[in-house]
Amino acid sequence: MHLEHIIPEAAGDGSTEENLWLACPLCNGYKGVQTHAVDPLTGVRMPLFNPRIQDWHEHFSWSADGTEIIGKTPVGRATVLALHLNNPYVVPSRKIWVVAGWHPPKD
Repeated sequence: MHLEHIIPEAAGDGSTEENLWLACPLCNGYKGVQTHAVDPLTGVRMPLFNPRIQDWHEHFSWSADGTEIIGKTPVGRATVLALHLNNPYVVPSRKIWVVAGWHPPKD
């Protein structure tokens, strides 16, 4: 996991606890310095999901087979697209995790 800046340092935010989160290397790489992305349904530019202040279950859900993250809101859909949350590397891994009983999370 990478220590990720929710608001990039390049955008003027620092390394305070409130601005840091753990992210997988792929997601962190896809995010880069982005803070916003376009919702593919509405075409509106939205802020990316902020795990420090927003509830995951409000913005996302799991597909019926537990392998894909579904954006439920404009923020969720924009984040799924921008961070490639259903990329061709992670979806096959999730399939294995589902069979092993490790996924999706039970929270």
